[in-house]
Amino acid sequence: MAGEPLEVILTVPDGPHEVGAVVPVRVEVRNVSARPLWAVGVLDGSEAGYRHPVYTPSVEGPRPVPPQEADGCGNVAPLRIEDFRLLAPGEGFDPTRGPNYLPLLAFANFAPAHPGRYELRLTLSTESDNAEDWLGMIGYPGEEAVVERLKEVPRLRAESAPVVVEVS
Repeated sequence: MAGEPLEVILTVPDGPHEVGAVVPVRVEVRNVSARPLWAVGVLDGSEAGYRHPVYTPSVEGPRPVPPQEADGCGNVAPLRIEDFRLLAPGEGFDPTRGPNYLPLLAFANFAPAHPGRYELRLTLSTESDNAEDWLGMIGYPGEEAVVERLKEVPRLRAESAPVVVEVS
């Protein structure tokens, strides 16, 4: 949504892009506010929607693109204080690159099987005020500091502009 303090940006290299070849998708979350903000990257369970922050990628193309899903049991690793990233005004970071951050499978494995026009989008949701939606597990060392830091993460829903990939 326009007016949110964090912006989600997707970029891909200029084509040509060929059927079956992986298209590199770059992800950035940028602080577009006038003050420093805390953010968290893609964690265990973020892409599947098991936990916040939720990063929801979408790929639309000439034929349905099956969603990429990680194998999982629904248990996710704890949110740790080092998973938070302080962004100065105008600063961005790649939420898929960091000590505990994970790639977004829908984009990391994006190798279109058919020619045509594809549109990629990414939605970031930090809307939940319930700490349990973020923590991953309950009752671990350092949890109190994490819960306090969570209060400083802006609650929002931000969607990237669509990125168009032409595949031949």
